[in-house]
Amino acid sequence: MKKWYTGLTYAAMLLIFFLYKDEILFWMQNGNAPLYVIFLIAMGFIVIPVVPYKVIIGLLGFVYGPWIGALISWSAASVASVLIFLMARTIFHNHARAFLSKFNRLEKLHERIERNPFMTILFARLMPFIPQAVVNIYPAVLSIRLLPFATASAIGKIPAMLLFAFIGSSLTSDTRSLLLSIGVYVLFLLITFLIYRIWKQKK
Repeated sequence: MKKWYTGLTYAAMLLIFFLYKDEILFWMQNGNAPLYVIFLIAMGFIVIPVVPYKVIIGLLGFVYGPWIGALISWSAASVASVLIFLMARTIFHNHARAFLSKFNRLEKLHERIERNPFMTILFARLMPFIPQAVVNIYPAVLSIRLLPFATASAIGKIPAMLLFAFIGSSLTSDTRSLLLSIGVYVLFLLITFLIYRIWKQKK
């Protein structure tokens, strides 16, 4: 009964976010809502991804500036990741396994993530081509402890949050800062990838 109730609640939230996503985004863009409401809405767009979260980060950067926008985005994303992790481990465990079955290369991560969950999750967060839903759910299915998951996730989310918040804040004014932000992020990704390759070879 509890699973049915939770599932119906999630479906209702999904429907609301899908039907009223434009109105919600417009409300966020006006900047009139209290910050805690914006935080909850941003978190909702992660749990129920009807709009790419990069759009939300950019919007928050545009409305509140790069630093506050990044902070709201980062805190909402960190809390939402923990929430998804806990749901995947408990009430949606079977659904989580069914979702992961769509990805063929997870077996390669199995041994690595169980041997060193913190570093593996950290690098997975930093790499933009790895689906973040997988990073939220796979450690939960493998019974990785919550603390290393939450810590690595929170740290690994910081660079992307800063980038897209700066992009959002620069869209209508400073093209030079926009290009500089993208360039710094690309350089950061290259360095991160090299560090990951070295770490992987040592393992």
